[in-house]
Amino acid sequence: MKIYIPSFKRHLNLRGTEYFKSAIYIVPESQRDDYAKKVGVDRVICLPDSEDGNIAKKRNWILENMKSPLVMLDDDVSSLGYYESRPSGMTKRIDMDPRIVEDFIKKSFDLCEQFGAKMWGLAQNQDNRIYKEFLPFSLGKISLGPFQGHLPHDLKFDESVGAKDDYDMALQQLNKYRKILRWNKFHYMCEHGGNSGGCVSTRSKEKEIEQCKRIMAKWGKKIISYKIPPKKISDLLNAKHVNIPIGGI
Repeated sequence: MKIYIPSFKRHLNLRGTEYFKSAIYIVPESQRDDYAKKVGVDRVICLPDSEDGNIAKKRNWILENMKSPLVMLDDDVSSLGYYESRPSGMTKRIDMDPRIVEDFIKKSFDLCEQFGAKMWGLAQNQDNRIYKEFLPFSLGKISLGPFQGHLPHDLKFDESVGAKDDYDMALQQLNKYRKILRWNKFHYMCEHGGNSGGCVSTRSKEKEIEQCKRIMAKWGKKIISYKIPPKKISDLLNAKHVNIPIGGI
């Protein structure tokens, strides 16, 4: 099991380099030296610049060239956390000790395989008011790109939907395998805002609208929907709703 972090022009703004100590950075050949100076040459794997492109293309390169099971992690994920009850009955957010992260990942892959799923992930929201203690995991919910664990499968990220590729991969997984193991108890801390490089360097309102339209056309607005025209930019970054017509938890 390996942790791979696809990255592009973010060697000066990496998160989690010390927290995920064994993670390998996947970068274009032309950026090798910049990343090697930051994280060490042993933690850098390069793909040819000609094979680089949007994030979906890079994620597919990882699936095709790296051995599964593997975790793909965004370069702006800084740590993992979870919820525990306090004597008052309220839940409290706790940072996961980095020394147990790899063991947690291995056990999650084992559970994912036992459920018959091919992908697992973590909750997107760190607000403990949303967490339901009686629902520590789900099998019919999406799991997004900042943290995705992949067992061997034959699905590929759809490059035509651009930065919506993680939503699309989750929908593909649910459509074919009927389940994704998503931990609701555990979540990732992600710092997208203001982090230059990566998808931010190529994003525009026009591109986001086009990508939203493409994924809605592919799956239908009853499955995934974005607010277009948007009132604010977050309307384009986060789906208005994702409705998975699969019963269960």
